[in-house]
Amino acid sequence: MSAITSKPRFTPSRRALLLGGAGFGALTLAGCGGFVNDDDDGGGSGGESGSGAGGGTVTAYLSTEQNTGIEPLVEPFTADSGVELDITSVAVPDMNQQLAVQLSSGTAADIFRVSPGYSSNVAAGVLGSGGDLLDLSDAAWAASIDDGTRALSDVDGKTFAFPVARNSLVLAYNLAVFDELGLEPPTTWTELLDVCQALTDSGRTAISHGLSGGAIYLQFYVYILAGTLLYGPNPDLDAQMRAGETSFTDEPGWTEVFTKYLELRDKGYFTEGALGVSPDQAMQDLATGVAGMTVLTNSGLPALYEYSETGAEAFSILAMPAGDDAEATLIPTAPDFLAVNAAATNPDGARALLEFLAEPANVETYANALAVLPGLDVGAQVDNPALEPVLPLVDAGRTVSYANYLWPNGDVQQTMLQSGQQLYADEITIADLLAQMDAEYAKGTP
Repeated sequence: MSAITSKPRFTPSRRALLLGGAGFGALTLAGCGGFVNDDDDGGGSGGESGSGAGGGTVTAYLSTEQNTGIEPLVEPFTADSGVELDITSVAVPDMNQQLAVQLSSGTAADIFRVSPGYSSNVAAGVLGSGGDLLDLSDAAWAASIDDGTRALSDVDGKTFAFPVARNSLVLAYNLAVFDELGLEPPTTWTELLDVCQALTDSGRTAISHGLSGGAIYLQFYVYILAGTLLYGPNPDLDAQMRAGETSFTDEPGWTEVFTKYLELRDKGYFTEGALGVSPDQAMQDLATGVAGMTVLTNSGLPALYEYSETGAEAFSILAMPAGDDAEATLIPTAPDFLAVNAAATNPDGARALLEFLAEPANVETYANALAVLPGLDVGAQVDNPALEPVLPLVDAGRTVSYANYLWPNGDVQQTMLQSGQQLYADEITIADLLAQMDAEYAKGTP
């Protein structure tokens, strides 16, 4: 079982749905085209045949990654169901902003991506509580959601989101560098420090770390360390924080998380001047042997491979340890969700799409297309050698959700990222950061 199993009990207001997230970059459109979902187009997604899996069209608003995963399944789905898919795909930051507007204006697609838990204003918990999502609890595939994912897809025992896949946070390392120095992949925190010191002694950066343009990669270390140090020993931590029984400041484990993160910095194991180094440069340093390791999501591996002449063969991955009990190490995983609009024009067609995606063979096709983990426990096999080192942990249930998914609002995470840069620069202390996060947490869900 995953370490986070408690159910959320927030009651978001409609205001949460009207606040757009921080978007950046140009809107990216791909897939089968845009969607129109208004009263003047003859039913929009339903077409003249109305709702139902026997015909019509389902409009879908997907992330660019989801579009890539679903692309090989579009034609088979239409052939099987008679339902056409009209897909618009968008980069996630833009999607979070646009979807909130579409929902408030009644122009949202039949099916769309939602964030896990309460991690954004368009997350499953927020939208499900607000009545914007169709209750999918009666779907056959709902029984195949693991407990950790269910905590992020359900509200008050009702399932509102379908996990198409799961991503994971991993420590990637350069095989040639490890072979040259005779290093073994670390399985404990002490071994990790020893490996870092050996890399440093060889004149390399132990862990390439890029923080320019925002501390987006800082959070990965927090989720890795917190998963093993906090949520492993105490699966009820989120419930206790919501009840006011503890807090970021009062829970010693949170101080330990940031202390260990800064220990890597203080020992000189991170890239020098990381606040001015881009994440892309950090990957290049790993690929060229300037660095020995780096943290990233497994979906970021293809980008890493592009920087090496030998591609995937140059690297391997491991679950980054946080303590000295190797068997206690958990790997953070992030479900990627689809949900059905409560006001969908073709709800039956949208349901049929999810049923089709839930078939084991299709779960495999989707996961292999993106080199990610299956979203449902249906016996699907991932045919990707790059993921083999961490699959035993996944199969054994040694996974944990990202810590921020059950925080009551996205501002807690944003404070961690923004003030985290100040922490890294020694402009504030760990106690200062935790107090700021507590202040945002106390505001609850808007």
